[in-house]
Amino acid sequence: MKYLDMKYSTKALVLPLLFTTIACGKSQDSGSYQQTFNERMNRQAYLGSTESTMYLHGYDRLAPVKGKGSFSIDKIKGDSSTLVLVMELSGQEGFSFAIPGKQTGRSWRFTAESGELSVADNGEVNGSLTASAKEITWKGRLFDDKLMLDVKIKYLKSGGGVPAESILNTHFELLRSGGRQEGNGQQGCTIVWESRPVFNVYEGGVDLIYVPVCH
Repeated sequence: MKYLDMKYSTKALVLPLLFTTIACGKSQDSGSYQQTFNERMNRQAYLGSTESTMYLHGYDRLAPVKGKGSFSIDKIKGDSSTLVLVMELSGQEGFSFAIPGKQTGRSWRFTAESGELSVADNGEVNGSLTASAKEITWKGRLFDDKLMLDVKIKYLKSGGGVPAESILNTHFELLRSGGRQEGNGQQGCTIVWESRPVFNVYEGGVDLIYVPVCH
């Protein structure tokens, strides 16, 4: 897939985003702790900043590049939902993932032959999966008011001018917005939910997903 194809220079890192557009830590209070994962996440968005660093061949470090990101869910049906993570740089560049999974109470899990990703009851995020000749690893913590997440993408094959064994590390610091409806501003902007094509790591294609966009 080309959604993670990359170009690079010694001064900057550019990640062409072909499929996407484009999300704050308190302990959970007693009311929110009774909610299921989908109930907690439904009609909510985590928005904020990202920083990406490329290591060519796994060791040649390029300068970090700042961007913005979001984390949310969509396509809720019973215990099922699709977890959506988006990273954007300027000029419609970045990457995105749509990951279908199921909740068990306050936890959530995606499991397939390609790997797995989980959000535990306490908000701990862990996972590793392979998609489009890239190994993707997640590690972080989801709170009621923020998400701290590190995503590591390792190139198993050369692609888009990026050598095999290169590694892209992206750190997300995202704050939770107050709601899903238009006009609920966060971080000096108005959040609008828009339908965008996002790469589905399970099916290998793209889905139309509602994602939060800061206007």
